[in-house]
Amino acid sequence: MTRYVKVALMGSGYAGKSTLIKLLTDNTSNLDANYKPTCGMDCGTITLDKFTKISLVEMGGQTHFEFMWADLLRGSKMVVVVTESNPKAVLKTRQILQKYKKELEGVQVIAIANKQDLPGSMKPRSVEDLLGVPTYGMVAIDSTQQLHGYKLIVNGLRDMAQVAA
Repeated sequence: MTRYVKVALMGSGYAGKSTLIKLLTDNTSNLDANYKPTCGMDCGTITLDKFTKISLVEMGGQTHFEFMWADLLRGSKMVVVVTESNPKAVLKTRQILQKYKKELEGVQVIAIANKQDLPGSMKPRSVEDLLGVPTYGMVAIDSTQQLHGYKLIVNGLRDMAQVAA
């Protein structure tokens, strides 16, 4: 019997959540850097082993979709907060984390400081200091980072399971 583990991706629009899902679930070497807003939600699946699949659920980042976020977070074992790495975006992401603090209680939360390749990007450690959650740098349009992103999610889930044991 296959077990599904839900991992939610949240963050503002244009942070790179959809691109991250494509990076982790598609065998593509050509990730599109052009912005296409997510209407409501998107999803993808990672097969961890023959018994376990990880369901990635992305919440549309535009403010008019935020009314759905609490429902989409429900049942998540882990939340990956995706932010652009510029100061303005990181501060907005911090507000999102504060707003959904109650829904995130008891859930493994990590952050992806995306777009590390852009000028003026904050280092992941600086982003982590502002967000208060473990933060990892990434360039989601770089297909060579697929394994890095996969390991972040799998290791995060593994760490969570060890804490619960």
